Amino acid sequence: MGNWIVDFQGRNHSMAIKLNFLWNDKNIFIMDNHRAALWCWIQSLKDGQSLKVFHVDRHFDALFSAQDYSHFPHDDFDSMDIEEYLACGYDNDFFSVTPLFRWDNYLGLFIEKYCAQISEWAFATHGKGAAPKDISYAVYEPWEFPSAIGDLKGKWIFNLDLDYFFGRMANGHMDRLFTDVYISDFAKELRTALDLGIIEVLTVSLSPECAAGWAGAEKALELLTEGLKIDFCLPK
Repeated sequence: MGNWIVDFQGRNHSMAIKLNFLWNDKNIFIMDNHRAALWCWIQSLKDGQSLKVFHVDRHFDALFSAQDYSHFPHDDFDSMDIEEYLACGYDNDFFSVTPLFRWDNYLGLFIEKYCAQISEWAFATHGKGAAPKDISYAVYEPWEFPSAIGDLKGKWIFNLDLDYFFGRMANGHMDRLFTDVYISDFAKELRTALDLGIIEVLTVSLSPECAAGWAGAEKALELLTEGLKIDFCLPK
């Protein structure tokens, strides 16, 4: 049985700084946006363990600014609870607080802090957002899944945003790009990799604003959780 690390707040806007829920079952974490992903990886990064990272997302999420990083809580980071993590921020010129960990920069901060512990990087994106700097990474295309997951070797952090399965249609609306079978088979390969210990931790984001709303994201999530063989759905 899983547990709510951040209780469900409702089907609200997520955007860059709001987290409406965070749920966990063993080494699987599900959230409405990836702002909390870095926190979910902390335990796997302790003791200097070397890992690999696979990021599957419409966006790179790797925006980096020296100003953000200058406020990184290095001394206490490994022991932070989720409330402390989400509360990290700094004053800006508009007399308000800029949250430190956001959905567009958490991976950029991660790269800066933990790059020495990551031996391999892989990205599958739609080319949106700020690409990572100062690292070399493999690039995967949609047709390489799900078999690419089965080919993984070593220990991986696997970071999946369900918006990868969506795109903007000719009418301007977001809709699914991939079939039920594609997503289901993707999830089954993830399950196998988890069972083999190849995936050390799996973080999943719904990103409803980028995935045809909550309804579209939850339908994709239903396919994913079924393939992962976990019992999870959001409250009605």
